[in-house]
Amino acid sequence: MTEQVALDLALCKACGICIALCPEKVFDVDRQRYPVVARPEECTSCLLCELHCPDFAIEVKRRARKRPAGKPAAAAAPELTHADLLAAAAAAADTSEACGHDGVEG
Repeated sequence: MTEQVALDLALCKACGICIALCPEKVFDVDRQRYPVVARPEECTSCLLCELHCPDFAIEVKRRARKRPAGKPAAAAAPELTHADLLAAAAAAADTSEACGHDGVEG
């Protein structure tokens, strides 16, 4: 089984931010004040620890979202062609001209 939260202790400065921010109390602290992933099964992948780590020493593996029973998977987005993109850009240009902001000085 792959770990939900990966710590790179070579990068970690033991600041304690991950420990303090984790709403699920996934981390404990060792004798040298470094974080230890003590309860990986409690991780909800909220990413607070990863996003706030000043040393980029934490990586949270994203879990696949579970679909409710009986709910079909979302259809894949349609492929856009170059012509589709040009048409969308032209429509956006027409809209911006209609709003009257082109001649406004800032």
